[in-house]
Amino acid sequence: MSDTLSHRTGGGDPASGQPASTKVRHRPSWIAFVVLGAIFCLGMGFWQLARYQEATGTVQNLGYTFMWPFLAGFLVYAYLKYVRLEAEEADTALPAVDAAGDEGDDDEVGDHPDGTPSRSGSRRREKIVTEIPADLLPTRRPVAEVRARDEGLDAYNSYLAELARQDAAAGDRHQERHAT
Repeated sequence: MSDTLSHRTGGGDPASGQPASTKVRHRPSWIAFVVLGAIFCLGMGFWQLARYQEATGTVQNLGYTFMWPFLAGFLVYAYLKYVRLEAEEADTALPAVDAAGDEGDDDEVGDHPDGTPSRSGSRRREKIVTEIPADLLPTRRPVAEVRARDEGLDAYNSYLAELARQDAAAGDRHQERHAT
């Protein structure tokens, strides 16, 4: 497995703005997680195979025998895909910073002899704002605020309003009194 990713374009040229290759950053904790996860999944596959070969084994055990190694392969694939996407993100973020004028002037003292600007030791992560295009989702029909008239509810509300007026006119004599 290579530690560098090469671009398919002929872009090793400093004028193209893209480096020829990017160093892939492998984190030991992620590697340990993927290796242990793959070992666990393969072990579970062998265990399911042993269960299938027993007298009480079922076809479900045979299915799990093939599922667990597939999951181990997916862990490795997902890790490699994540590392490559992270490297591509770093490649697209650095030229964007250079184009904005925040870093990488042509007259910078730390330039390499071949004309490419030097990168600082710290890796800056620029947040790239993405949004959903307006024409991607279907438009919603406006919801008309049509309230269905419920005559029974209207009659009940007017009855309650009449009772409230009677109670207000009668004063406090109809109010409940709480025992203390």
